[in-house]
Amino acid sequence: MKPEIKAAIMGILALPLALIFIVWGLMDILSVTGGSTELLIIVPVIVTIIYIAVIVVSVLVSFVVKRRNILYKKVHNCSACGAEITLEEKFCNVCGEENIIRYEALTKLKELEIRIEEHKIKNKERTEKLQNKRFGISKQNRKIQNQEKEMLLKQELEVRKRKIKILTGGTHEGTIRWIKEQYCDLKRTIQEIADDLGESMIAVRKCIDEIENQDM
Repeated sequence: MKPEIKAAIMGILALPLALIFIVWGLMDILSVTGGSTELLIIVPVIVTIIYIAVIVVSVLVSFVVKRRNILYKKVHNCSACGAEITLEEKFCNVCGEENIIRYEALTKLKELEIRIEEHKIKNKERTEKLQNKRFGISKQNRKIQNQEKEMLLKQELEVRKRKIKILTGGTHEGTIRWIKEQYCDLKRTIQEIADDLGESMIAVRKCIDEIENQDM
């Protein structure tokens, strides 16, 4: 569950407890002052409206902040000189300082990869538990597990593409260097590299041919 949704649910669950204390306090005040009992209805209603409004605004703000996250912004400002810089650039073109924002983005992507992997393990464990039940896994539960599995796979591919785009700099030369590292140094297959890039095996094979021609 997303943090902003979890926080909103916790806030809504805390509302009844807050109203109990408000009504309790009002009853004590009215018993002393002899005020109108209509306050027991009006004040909690106003407090509830304000409370819900605050939660809605907080959730909207969290979504806006997420959209302004470094992973979603196309252009950033250099932390050293303030010049415009993209995530893909290793160094600032103006002052020559290292792009710290690029490092922060790669760190965030690594954290996302870890979280996705944890969710995949939990999903697998839930599936195995359901299969081990007396009557096995139902069609509905199987459908839910498969949908979650597909969603996690899409998220994993999206994170991988973003990470590769940053590592390659979004250029052909950067892509060639990345493929060379994956194919020659890490001994990964053309199919694995193509899956990461979201390209065909033919396109990757052409890049490898280019690498081999450069080495020759």
